[in-house]
Amino acid sequence: MPVEDLSNYGDTRVGLLENALRASGGMDVWRLTRRFTLHVSIAGALCTAKCGSAQLKELAVEGSTHHQAVDFTGFASADLRALYRPDSVALEGPDGRRLMWRQAAPEEFRSGLKSATWDQLQLAYYCGYLIWNHLASPFILADPDFKTKELPLSREPGGSLRRLSAVFPARVVTHATVQTFYFDREGLLRRLDYPAAYADRTQIAQMFSGHQRFSGILVPTLCRLLTVRADGVPVAKPSLLDVEIFDAHFE
Repeated sequence: MPVEDLSNYGDTRVGLLENALRASGGMDVWRLTRRFTLHVSIAGALCTAKCGSAQLKELAVEGSTHHQAVDFTGFASADLRALYRPDSVALEGPDGRRLMWRQAAPEEFRSGLKSATWDQLQLAYYCGYLIWNHLASPFILADPDFKTKELPLSREPGGSLRRLSAVFPARVVTHATVQTFYFDREGLLRRLDYPAAYADRTQIAQMFSGHQRFSGILVPTLCRLLTVRADGVPVAKPSLLDVEIFDAHFE
């Protein structure tokens, strides 16, 4: 992924990011967590286009808050379990027997997402890093190897949003190296923009709502992935993905 000139990125975390971290529960609470469990549904045009009839309803999801490890129970069918790691992905049957497995560098996995169709392992890999980034933001932005800077306000129909551009380190599997986070005046994450990993010349906006607090951590329970027009306005329909979190727990 191309990276812009980083010379003008400074340590601008005090202010916007500090406000967002506080609103989301605070770093002290986040550092005490080790794992999360979710009850999730994922659906949308992207799944249909890439995987046909793949069903990702009523998923039980478990993962690490500080390492990119996510396990899905009920993935594609009730008796399948998917295991995502940055350098591997696997499908297991109800008896724990490995049915499919693939190991590769994260760059190779991401390159494979540009294929016209995905197999179940590719879908599991994409959903794995999608969900992990969803849960770990904005906390991961406070890690010392992230570079951030505040951008000019974005004028939105519902009011102005403060924007934070973030450069992700290579160790984190994510949507793109440079991403733009939009926060409202209370510090709630409302939007995230980045170039799509699975298609060239496609800009994505993740729209967040339905914020609820679980175990002290504020989580956007609704997320819609939309394409973005050349003028920066998201296209409301059809949504590429709709992610709904019904319940969450951190420990």
